[in-house]
Amino acid sequence: MDTSKEASARLHTLHEAVWELAAIAMAARPGADGALVIAAQRVLGEAGWWDGSEPSPGVAELTGGDWSGLAAQAATGILQAASLLAGTDAWTGQTDEAILAQGRTSAQGAPMTKSFAMPMMPGLEDLLAGPSPVMLDVGVGVAAMAVAYCETFPGLRVVGLDVFPRALDLARRTVDEAGMRERIELRHQDVGTLEDQNVFALAWLPAPFLPETAIQAGLPRIVRALVPGGWVMVGHGKFSEGGLSATLTRFQTVAFGGTALDDEEAEAMLRTAGLVDVRTLPTPEGVPSITVGRRTA
Repeated sequence: MDTSKEASARLHTLHEAVWELAAIAMAARPGADGALVIAAQRVLGEAGWWDGSEPSPGVAELTGGDWSGLAAQAATGILQAASLLAGTDAWTGQTDEAILAQGRTSAQGAPMTKSFAMPMMPGLEDLLAGPSPVMLDVGVGVAAMAVAYCETFPGLRVVGLDVFPRALDLARRTVDEAGMRERIELRHQDVGTLEDQNVFALAWLPAPFLPETAIQAGLPRIVRALVPGGWVMVGHGKFSEGGLSATLTRFQTVAFGGTALDDEEAEAMLRTAGLVDVRTLPTPEGVPSITVGRRTA
């Protein structure tokens, strides 16, 4: 920025963007004040998100008619940034609302796995359609993603691990509200102490929410815990693309104590762990990178 006018304009744009995100989060929030909802919807109309009293065609296509996922995504960034500015230096220090919002955002990963990732992961569809398939969800958080996987794959059971008691308390509430107590097992456990063997058809490992030491200790145990032919999915940032988006993602990851892996580092990590068919999937813009690997059959 070469002039103070450019810097001021940029700062003004960022301020407006924060409030636009807040309007997205509030527009369909249950229990919100009616006048506030109307004001939020007017903002979205001016910004092109809404057409009259409904989402615009492009937004409807993006959300599949479900505004709640987009609202959660909008709220997550604001709440996480607010937690950081309030002095929180780890994911576990965020408010319940911030953690719940992050969980609601992560739930979108289940249908994406079925429609997008599974065709590029040979054998996974058969494993998930087999008798009593089980998934490992490392860092289960509030269990919103675990519930979404059970809803997407009707025969699936999920084992969710977390070291954060407050998140597990929220997770139990999520599981109970979804009626999934018989299908989702929640464990207060570090992945580095996992003892299961030949159990899981699929394991999810979210690098941005896990310290590097936890990943290093846990990945060999995850591999042993997979059934032959089972898959690991590692979510991480798109750092190899460079630019502002990548640097912001790295900032977010470091701010909350996670591990900033790029594509090459994630692939090397899975190969070192003995997995095969390792590749980074070409995820759409705005979706984190996902690197996958398969245990030999």
